Amino acid sequence: MRSSNRSADARRFLQLLLIAALVIVGRAPFLLHGDRFFDSDEAVEGLMASHVLQGELPAFLWGQNYKGVPEVYLTAAVFAVTGPSVIALKSVTLACFALFVCLQYVLVERLFSRAIAWMATAFLVLCPPAFVRWSLSANAEVVMTLLSGTVMCLGIDIWRRTGSRGAFLAASAAAGFGLWVHQYIIYYWVALGLAIFHWLPQRRRILRLVLAARESPRWLRLLTAILAVVAVAYVALGAVAFLTGGFDATALGLYMGVHHPQKLWNIAAGLLIIAALVRVLSLTSSSASGLPGLSGRQGGSTTSLAYAAALAFAAGYGPALGAYATRGGSPPIARTDLAGLSTAISPFVRQIVPIVIGFRNPSASWLPVPFWLGLALVFAVVASFVALRERPFTPLFHFLVFTTPLIFLLSGAFVDVQSYRYLMPAYGALAVVFAVGIWRIFRWSHVAGAISLAMALTLFGLEQRAWYRDLAPDTQSAATINCLDRSGVRAAFADYWISYKLTFLTDERIVIAPDTGVDRYPPYTAQVRTQPSPTRIPDTMGLSCTLDTSLSR
Repeated sequence: MRSSNRSADARRFLQLLLIAALVIVGRAPFLLHGDRFFDSDEAVEGLMASHVLQGELPAFLWGQNYKGVPEVYLTAAVFAVTGPSVIALKSVTLACFALFVCLQYVLVERLFSRAIAWMATAFLVLCPPAFVRWSLSANAEVVMTLLSGTVMCLGIDIWRRTGSRGAFLAASAAAGFGLWVHQYIIYYWVALGLAIFHWLPQRRRILRLVLAARESPRWLRLLTAILAVVAVAYVALGAVAFLTGGFDATALGLYMGVHHPQKLWNIAAGLLIIAALVRVLSLTSSSASGLPGLSGRQGGSTTSLAYAAALAFAAGYGPALGAYATRGGSPPIARTDLAGLSTAISPFVRQIVPIVIGFRNPSASWLPVPFWLGLALVFAVVASFVALRERPFTPLFHFLVFTTPLIFLLSGAFVDVQSYRYLMPAYGALAVVFAVGIWRIFRWSHVAGAISLAMALTLFGLEQRAWYRDLAPDTQSAATINCLDRSGVRAAFADYWISYKLTFLTDERIVIAPDTGVDRYPPYTAQVRTQPSPTRIPDTMGLSCTLDTSLSR
């Protein structure tokens, strides 16, 4: 028996190694030309990694109090061996992406089948250019969110099937870690919550027990009811602010401004979650409640597990908690209302959706690919929902695909077309939805299934090839650095999208501070300002070696 288990483990390990190798080989052409889609945001992370080797220990991206940077520490370890470079910087993100693909394969195989898991993996290797870009971006919040969300869902599934407390704590830690990385993780929280409620064997009974809470102490029922009523009031105020744009009011001599629906809804969600958790813990600690467990093999104290999970979540979120405790601040909350939502719908449909699917490249330009191949994706999505009606599949990924755009639009995440990046975490789930649909088409007809799979993979392959051909070499950066070296300039100002990129490419031999956009690292700006007559690099300097030395700062 032990020999059989070892053999199965060895086969699984080799299988995952093969998947990781396919991911790396599929991304290798883009990685080797990574300088062609390398920007200042990525350069900031490279500079941060170099500074980690000098003793700096950041919790967030320079210049902001959100967006955790675990990848910076991994990159620092790589830089310690290889030295800083664009390929080394992007390879860290690629390695984390390969790990995500392997873990999602395991999760999809558990929830669906091996065939679906392999097809979903194929759609992560051959995929739209925008997803290729973000699976290689040194700004690795998309990949880290995919990774932490997958660990969270996999841990919950293992706990549900086996009762493993370790898996539940790992899922809790991953949830906190994901929140440190980015608020993207909320997509996974919502989808997982809906999936848990879906797979509960007695969900209606559980819901009635939680709402009634007859076994809970009276004072606790009253307290949680008050929290729920207050939460409903915040939801109503948020709805009014969303529909009308907000209003000001005075009550009992106190001024009240109701203008930020997302902030009001966040408060409401927090109050409802607290009230629900308190009631659930109260009921599960009562032997008379008869509240069914979420885990099929639940053992031990549910209350102690909840406390341990809270500690695990705090540990995962620990870097952010530590930073807020020492420096203050909080994550920002975007704002939008009905008017803003109406404005966002048109670019969302006409530009962002084609970027996510791959008919447009990450810069929003149309790619020369046959649109009719996209019919395979439409048929796959429809067939995927048919499969859900016919089989007892857990619709985790379907929830993730369709709640993510809703949260994206209602949260105020849309700013411009480049806001598409906030939807990228959903593509991992979209690959699974495609795979489930094509599996169902195979069940109808092997020929139709094979044609659908070939059409979809051909579409994504053509999209990648078209984008790759459009990636022009970055000749301007090299020309600008050469001009600065010949002019003896060692510090200067420039546009944000030039500044940190050149600083990284010269390994801080030349320090360029931004005079537009965000000043992410004030010591650079201070260093430039110490120059007697600071130079300003023109935005088109690569075209001619002409420096503006008339600045006086």
